[in-house]
Amino acid sequence: MKLYFQIIFIVLLAITVNSFVYFGFTNSYSTSILNYSNFSHQFNSGIYQYRKLSGFFLKEIYQFLGYWDIDYSIFKLKFLKEDAEPRMYIALYLLNTIFLTLCSVVMVVLAQSNYFTLNKSEKILLPTIGVFSIVFTQFALSPYDCSSYFLLMLFIYFLLKYLQKGEIKNLITLIVILIISTINRESSALSISLAATILYLENGLKKRSLLPIIFLVIVFVATYLGLRFTSNSFSTNDGVLVVQNFSLMKNLLGISFWILFFGLTIFISNSKENTKAILLFHVFSAPYIFMCFFTGILYEIRLYVPLFLTSLFLSKYTFKKN
Repeated sequence: MKLYFQIIFIVLLAITVNSFVYFGFTNSYSTSILNYSNFSHQFNSGIYQYRKLSGFFLKEIYQFLGYWDIDYSIFKLKFLKEDAEPRMYIALYLLNTIFLTLCSVVMVVLAQSNYFTLNKSEKILLPTIGVFSIVFTQFALSPYDCSSYFLLMLFIYFLLKYLQKGEIKNLITLIVILIISTINRESSALSISLAATILYLENGLKKRSLLPIIFLVIVFVATYLGLRFTSNSFSTNDGVLVVQNFSLMKNLLGISFWILFFGLTIFISNSKENTKAILLFHVFSAPYIFMCFFTGILYEIRLYVPLFLTSLFLSKYTFKKN
């Protein structure tokens, strides 16, 4: 199947399944942010205040919808709180659908490339699994998840181009993507974990592996600190939730999701080298994983999605030295 047919298919799939989730189910988990003032209060404080990019996009879409006389009753939306705004919900839907679609397109392009060893059916099946994993976890609504997945996939694409030719322009592109990703969400650090994994397995501890990682780490730290210094605050988390994560049944269910989806990527790995890459990626991602268990709510299984998507492609990556 030609690339553009697969792109059309994955775009239509992403829009369709995302629409079912938003309009076919009543959201019972993220009801508090479906009001503009509540959203602004939550996402302009604590750890959320540094995740500026997608919050800005969401507010712009919300304002844009306000210019149109839209009869939101046509969507037949059901909310559990009286102060929920259909306009806010549609703004979230549009933002996340746009970035889910962009993410799915990049996944198809990656799957079709020569960087991965995939048979004909796997080339469309891998992006499809990615789409469903993203959509399934959207019961916990946020403005920055889908955009962060898109930027992560985009980082993978240019990282592989950089590995192929070693051109400075691709390294500069990686740095720009990392800056944008960090302004969007601090989970951008996973991009560095991925780069460290592939560079180490391809080249070992050599200058050509260490220098790009050093540049990326410096850029990430500078952006991370810059966001906090310019905000005149320095929050790194919104509370310690370790006990709840290992005691509440819903969070234990979230941990089981982590284990099962991690196991899935191991089961479908093409070789021992691919399995090693997945394991090493998780080791390099230890700071992110620690913070998820320390201050995150593990029932929000979206936290594992960037690890899963990356591991999904690592399971099929073609190592040049092989």
